[in-house]
Amino acid sequence: MMNAAQILNRWRALAVVLCFFLAGPFLVFAAYMGVQNKTNKVEDWLPPSYQETTELKWFRQYFRGDQFVIVSWEGCTLGGDPRRLGAEPDDPRIERLANFLVSEEKNQEGAVYFESVTTGRRILNRLTSQPSEVKYAEAVDRLKGALIGRDGKQTCLIIGLSDKAIPKLREVVGRGIGGWVQFGHQRGALQDALDACGIDPDKVYLGGPPVDAVSIDEEGEKSLYRLASLAALVGLGLAWWSLRSLSLTLVVFFCGVWSAIASLAVVWVTGGTTDAFLLSMPSLVYVLAVSGAVHLIKYYRDSAKRVGLEQAPIKAILHGWKPTLLCSVTTAIGLLALCTSDLTPIRKFGMYSSAGVMLMLSTLFLFLPAALYLWPVRRFAEACIPEAATGERFVVGSRSPATFEEHLDRLWERVGAWIVKRYVAVSSCCLLFILLIGVGVTRTTSNVDIMKLFDDQARVRQDYRWIESRVGRIVPIEVVVKFPPPTQRDRDGLTLEGYTMLERSKVVRRLQQVIVETFGPRGTDVIGQPISPVTFLPTAPRIRGTMRSRVEQSAFNSKLEQSFQALESAGYLAREPDGSELWRISIRVAAFEDVDYALFTNDLRNTIEPVVEQFNQHLVLRSPSASPSDHDSISVVYTGVIPIIYKAQRALLDSLMESAFLSFVTITPLLIVVSRGILRGLVAMIPNTLPVLVVFGGLGWLDISVTIGSMMSASIALGVAVDDTIHYLVWFREKLKVLPDRKSASLAAYRVCAFPTLQAAMISGLGLAVFGFSNFNSTKQFGLLMLTILIAGVVAELVMLPALLASPLGSVFEKKKPKRKRPKLD
Repeated sequence: MMNAAQILNRWRALAVVLCFFLAGPFLVFAAYMGVQNKTNKVEDWLPPSYQETTELKWFRQYFRGDQFVIVSWEGCTLGGDPRRLGAEPDDPRIERLANFLVSEEKNQEGAVYFESVTTGRRILNRLTSQPSEVKYAEAVDRLKGALIGRDGKQTCLIIGLSDKAIPKLREVVGRGIGGWVQFGHQRGALQDALDACGIDPDKVYLGGPPVDAVSIDEEGEKSLYRLASLAALVGLGLAWWSLRSLSLTLVVFFCGVWSAIASLAVVWVTGGTTDAFLLSMPSLVYVLAVSGAVHLIKYYRDSAKRVGLEQAPIKAILHGWKPTLLCSVTTAIGLLALCTSDLTPIRKFGMYSSAGVMLMLSTLFLFLPAALYLWPVRRFAEACIPEAATGERFVVGSRSPATFEEHLDRLWERVGAWIVKRYVAVSSCCLLFILLIGVGVTRTTSNVDIMKLFDDQARVRQDYRWIESRVGRIVPIEVVVKFPPPTQRDRDGLTLEGYTMLERSKVVRRLQQVIVETFGPRGTDVIGQPISPVTFLPTAPRIRGTMRSRVEQSAFNSKLEQSFQALESAGYLAREPDGSELWRISIRVAAFEDVDYALFTNDLRNTIEPVVEQFNQHLVLRSPSASPSDHDSISVVYTGVIPIIYKAQRALLDSLMESAFLSFVTITPLLIVVSRGILRGLVAMIPNTLPVLVVFGGLGWLDISVTIGSMMSASIALGVAVDDTIHYLVWFREKLKVLPDRKSASLAAYRVCAFPTLQAAMISGLGLAVFGFSNFNSTKQFGLLMLTILIAGVVAELVMLPALLASPLGSVFEKKKPKRKRPKLD
């Protein structure tokens, strides 16, 4: 069997290091390609099997325009009625931009990005001319809060994107990050079009679902390029301060950076796509790699004092591979638990982060010992104690004058002695705290509000506030009223029981009226003016019950039927293959009125459904043979971004509980194996509930909603917490073999583990805390919660665990003494 010197020599160490360095350029390229292949569309968050996803796909088969961009600026105003002499003209840049977008702006392949452009003036001209012939003042009122501001002048352009633009939103509406973090992302085609039309892009306000997606993309990328770099520098500085060695610091830094880049490279290699949430993954893997390297360096330091610098790297791996491997496995399990989520961003984060954590082991088990062999830390072996000269299997200490690290070890030993001596008070306080903060779990809520993903300083929030204050609401929800063939009375009179087109328009008009009364300016004031087919129709003649009135109604109905094609081309009326008519009511909801989209969706249903039921009952009266339960009745489909957000919000909270439960179920058996006993494993799991409950319960008590960022950090909490517990238990069991009691063994383990645990938590936690400065709230919350988790993990291991091991509960770790056999009596 080879000894340590035979396993690792200079040539082998050099070969390993060269392999890692040579793999670097490929990984950097793969990581870069992975970052380029991004998608952040909200509608992609839910799986295709969900009803909300299916309904949105169905909606897009018949209607265009839900992928729209709102564009406005100071001075984007309408003049007066052009038919009046001396009327003030419109801002000429509006029409110039509208014409430019639909006629000239093309990508390199010649495919048009912008499918349609709607302006306030164009719709006004359509309403005031034949066949609608609506009065100008009434036409303006119909569009207020939709295309025209409440002042009747401020207006906007609504740009519909083509199918070919959807996969390339960054190239179409991206603003560009600018500076050294640009990495080839120039401004989008819309920004170039604004420049060409004499409009300053920096003074233009944008809104709409594509803008949301691109803003999530850009803010996430800023966090990756700027804050990740800062986090790496902070981690590097803290590593140097705690390790007090330039070579060790550089080695640890390389382990972290290589692991982070490799985790991102996996995304591209496997054909996956990144998103703003997945861009937090490299930083997580980086700090975990740094943490693992710091723990192994502790083994290296102690091995160097016993066997010398040449054999120390392999000895450190031989002693530390099992706890390091188990730590990585538990963390990976915590991350894999996220794969149970129905939300695509969370599922991808869990899958790729767990792969990154396992890849990280290659740097810890291969690169780290090879680098330590080539660049040894000589002060660690100032006084070597031969292994054979000691009675312990693993000895910490030196017979030379105490070093800085040994002074710290003894300081921590005194802290540990204080905790162990007062184990009753410490354990009781910790358990009471767990119970109190655990109650907060019952108060947990979730939120997937798109605008709350961004900081107040983010450009997208500033744009939305301006548009909503000057033009109208932005967040879309689509209400589609479906009239099956039996509910339609055709012009030939073959179907007499159904509604004529005039009556169908009145159904939609009534629904729109109820919606405005409930949620409009005279109600809760959370929506703008809805747009539907009736917006484009002329004012219907009043019903007077006379013959003349019936003739007028019939003539008007014929006029409406003739306008079907025009309404269809406007994107608000469609017909299914079975003949069902689809009437679209497009509603825009406020982004900054603290609207609970779950409650809004339910309130909208409760407002519309009773009115629809009344019309269906009326149809039954017209046709006695029909029944109220007949499927051939008027129905309503609710789709768009808001139902997707609502469903995602519910799925988020469900996923949070499921992933946490799964983490406990899968990690507890591993801790039982490490502890070599069921009761031991259960006792060891008690402190690990602290970081988890700090996140879950803390958010509940502080009334902070769970977001995607907190969801990711909460599920990581258990895996990260168990890492330190495993290292502590490995040392505790080793010491218990040679020391007389549990208290002595716990103090010896405390002396070994305390400082590297604090080092790793400080390097990782403060490094991730840099993300607290992000404008992307999901990234900000992730960074701050990870810092909280790591602090709670330190308390769990260095305060609660030693106290529990010293308490009567710790007796389960003692080996039972064999019973003496009674002598047989003759």
